[in-house]
Amino acid sequence: MPFVVTGISADGNTAALEQALKAAGLTLDAFEVLGPEDADGAAITSGSVDTSILTGGGLETGTGVPGLTGSGTPGLSGGSSTEIAGSLWDRLADLAIPDDEVENYAEALEAGHSIVAFHGDSKNVAKVEAMFGTNGLTKVKTF
Repeated sequence: MPFVVTGISADGNTAALEQALKAAGLTLDAFEVLGPEDADGAAITSGSVDTSILTGGGLETGTGVPGLTGSGTPGLSGGSSTEIAGSLWDRLADLAIPDDEVENYAEALEAGHSIVAFHGDSKNVAKVEAMFGTNGLTKVKTF
């Protein structure tokens, strides 16, 4: 059964992990790193935009401009939720990260960390998880 082991790297340096995977006979074709640069320009925004300027002082009637109603406008949130651009969402979804955890991974990228992933089959899960942990990755999870 296929799986993806993921972990967070504080500095993005995966050289030791790559060597450990190769030494264990695992192919690096299944290895992937998403760094902060993958999130650049991807519209990871915390809800800091005041949408009342778009809605006529916060009135729920809106501006009369389609798409600018002040509620549910992608990238413009008056609350504390994070909006993630579709391209980054797709990259994280390719790692089999569940929708309810994507925001956590996007925030790690925004904080300058890297997401490391290894795609494999069930016979390698424990081995890969152990290598991730012993090579300094945090929040190691398998999906």
